[in-house]
Amino acid sequence: MEILKVFTYAGCSDDYWNHITAYPSNEDSVEVKGYGVDDSNPQNAERQFKATAKYYDNERKNPLNQYMISLTRETAPDTDTAIAINEEFLKPFKDEHLILAGLHKKHRENSDYHLHDYVGTTNIRNGKMLHANNETNFAMAQRLADITQQDVLLVIEKRKENSLSIDHGKKPYEKVFKPHKIKD
Repeated sequence: MEILKVFTYAGCSDDYWNHITAYPSNEDSVEVKGYGVDDSNPQNAERQFKATAKYYDNERKNPLNQYMISLTRETAPDTDTAIAINEEFLKPFKDEHLILAGLHKKHRENSDYHLHDYVGTTNIRNGKMLHANNETNFAMAQRLADITQQDVLLVIEKRKENSLSIDHGKKPYEKVFKPHKIKD
């Protein structure tokens, strides 16, 4: 089963930004790709996300939706397959949101590859906010199930206010999405 975790952050500190924009290129990184942001310089990516939010007066709102995708070895046996899945996953956001994506290779029980996608919540064309609500989260989980043709476990974890730490006092929301069969 594939896993899609969704994280949002409120009250973004400098520590948050330093962690988030540098994380895709950490020691586990296989590839980093930016859509509208500099994928080679975390400080530039941070400035670009912040400037877009500020332009539309959204800088005090949740700046990013983070999607962490863990793919099974059967679904993503290699780097190219994992990247192709993520390219397809991100299509609904590419024309209207800044994105910083990182592919990591780390051997886990059922997985070798996982992805970190940071999607700017401010629409670059009109300033409208992308919310990590059920409408968005369920659509993205279903999208991943349809792309991979595998069940997807959606996990929504809450972070502590002004922190990168998960709030273990709050139970994460979990729901399984089944793929729609592809017609020949």
